[in-house]
Amino acid sequence: MKHTEDYRNGDVGSGASTASRSDDSEGEEASALEQELSLEEGPEAAARVLLALNALRRARQHYDVVLEAGGRELPAHRAVLAAAAHALLALLPAPAEAPALLRLPDLDPDALATLVDYMYTGTLRVPDVAAARRLYCAAARLRVEPARAHLADRLLRRLSPQDCLQLRALPDLSAAHRAQLDAYIAHNFDEVCAAGALAALPLLRVELLRETSSDGCEETPAALADAALAWLKSRLAIYYDVEELCSRVHLLYVDAGGALRDCGELPAADGDAPELEEYRREARERERAGRRRTAAESSGGGDEWAVVACRAGGGATRAVVALRGRLAAARVAWRATSASDTPRGGKLGGPADYSPPIPEEGGARLASMSVGRCAVGCAVVGGRLVVCGGYDRARALRAVEAFRPQTNAWRPLPDMRRARARLCAARLRGRLYVLGGSDGYTELDSVDVYEEGGESGEGGGKWASAAPLPVARQYAAAAADETSGTLLVVGGAAGGRSLRRVHRYCAERGEWSEAPPLAQGRSQGAAAVWGRAAWVLGGCDEWRCLASTERLPLDDAGAAWAAGPPLPTARRSVGAAVWRGALVAAGGSAGSASLRQVDLLGGAGGAAAWRSGPPLRRPRAAPALAELGGVLYAAGGYSGKEFLACVERLTDPGGAWTQLVHDVLPAVLPAEYPSADETKQKKVETEDGAAASPQTTTC
Repeated sequence: MKHTEDYRNGDVGSGASTASRSDDSEGEEASALEQELSLEEGPEAAARVLLALNALRRARQHYDVVLEAGGRELPAHRAVLAAAAHALLALLPAPAEAPALLRLPDLDPDALATLVDYMYTGTLRVPDVAAARRLYCAAARLRVEPARAHLADRLLRRLSPQDCLQLRALPDLSAAHRAQLDAYIAHNFDEVCAAGALAALPLLRVELLRETSSDGCEETPAALADAALAWLKSRLAIYYDVEELCSRVHLLYVDAGGALRDCGELPAADGDAPELEEYRREARERERAGRRRTAAESSGGGDEWAVVACRAGGGATRAVVALRGRLAAARVAWRATSASDTPRGGKLGGPADYSPPIPEEGGARLASMSVGRCAVGCAVVGGRLVVCGGYDRARALRAVEAFRPQTNAWRPLPDMRRARARLCAARLRGRLYVLGGSDGYTELDSVDVYEEGGESGEGGGKWASAAPLPVARQYAAAAADETSGTLLVVGGAAGGRSLRRVHRYCAERGEWSEAPPLAQGRSQGAAAVWGRAAWVLGGCDEWRCLASTERLPLDDAGAAWAAGPPLPTARRSVGAAVWRGALVAAGGSAGSASLRQVDLLGGAGGAAAWRSGPPLRRPRAAPALAELGGVLYAAGGYSGKEFLACVERLTDPGGAWTQLVHDVLPAVLPAEYPSADETKQKKVETEDGAAASPQTTTC
């Protein structure tokens, strides 16, 4: 492929063209490059910063002065008052302490200075591509999203074989930008290799044993690279450091099931080749010298596992792979051996009587979401688990994706009309409602509705607006009452205060009305309709996590919220679902740590008592929790260290959560839980929203 100068960074060109340039033309090109990379936002940047600053002030965060008048105290920022009110400049006392010193040793000082200037002025000056990459890293580290997004867009306009891998290694690239880079690298892999770009990456060397007398294996380069990546994922639970993995050659064989195995795991046998014995001895020495790292220790880095590009040549497969977001070069080659040297028993498998130890949770796993996220909206629509918006590590999201257990795959749905996190969501009469939340800067009152379209419903739906919430809020909870065709939005936070207000939406009229207020203001709680009552679980007031629950009878027009049995543990950001006739509270945060705790309320009404259920495999605050096909699913959330993309499921209240794919529900259920069919028969609303009982009421 012939590249034009538009795809270069200005440092590559023919000798003739370079020699013929004048100093003036070079200055003009540098000026044009700076103009392309720089950013001028104007007054809207200052307005955005001031709006965010005011939101912090109203939430009583990071203020440094309090004004008092008539017994009322108002938090404020000293610098804003001094700049806006000249009379206050003289009245403000000198700060009692020296300014706080925040050390950021991992940031380039010039990039930090440029970024701070941008925060105050809305102007970002970027002289060249190298400075743009440093600025991008600083903006991603500090989550200055407008600057990060601008720099990513500009840098990807100037791709070249020399620097495409440097750009691919940048943190927090969007899925679209990663896909653009991956396509470029794959299409120009030979040029990337010729430019020496792979030399800057750590090199992972993998050799596969093969008999000289065998016909060989016809695996494609992509298949070999994928197999090596799958093996790496299993090894990184022990050796998570990429440099450590790349410090030696890994000698592998293919077992009878087609999986790669480290030859160091093979038991000794008569006739083993000397090199195999030596490799096994070195593996034992490494095991004695080191220790296996825990899952917590190996959780650093990103979540991305991918083969970016690969090519066969010279008797080996060369590849660029992403290992937990870290790029590495890989070389996978076959090593010819005699039949007596090769592990026996199948297609390059181990001995017939040898079964390598199966690691915990080995087997086909549930597919993960495209990105780790928490504080999402979640509901089951059209036989799929749908997850909307939320936060990844840097920003509020518009993306929506759906999981179908039959295919064990996530598929994208149309994006929401705007980015939002800390939202609530519910399904009512076959439609998905997403309500309120935050776009990262301000609380939202907007409501969007998704309705499936087409015969298959596979991503063919569309979003539309509905009547906005009476109060803009985030961290609210939502629950749908299919019987009456109404939706309740409960509590939440607005202006830094936890709300008692509850609003009811009538789907038939498309109108909001006031519902009885909560007994206690709460945000970050969870809501569900169970036992013909609306329930709200846990959450927090303005200062602490709550264990209390409240319930509102739905068939009594004059009823008020009343206390329900408290949760065993005070928590916020908890997930709630109704499953097998029980109300389930899963995960959440106790304030200082994300939780694995699961509790079930299995009796009738307020006389029921919470009891412990099987704990989650991973701690999850703000997970997506829902029942689908008689199975309880938990997706995403925050582990306390990372935003999760993985999914786990529970098929039996007396069993354990798993990340593996299971096709069969348990044959015997505990007597206190009705079967999935019995639960389905008790529904008064069919899946398509048509009334199935004369008890159905209107709003």
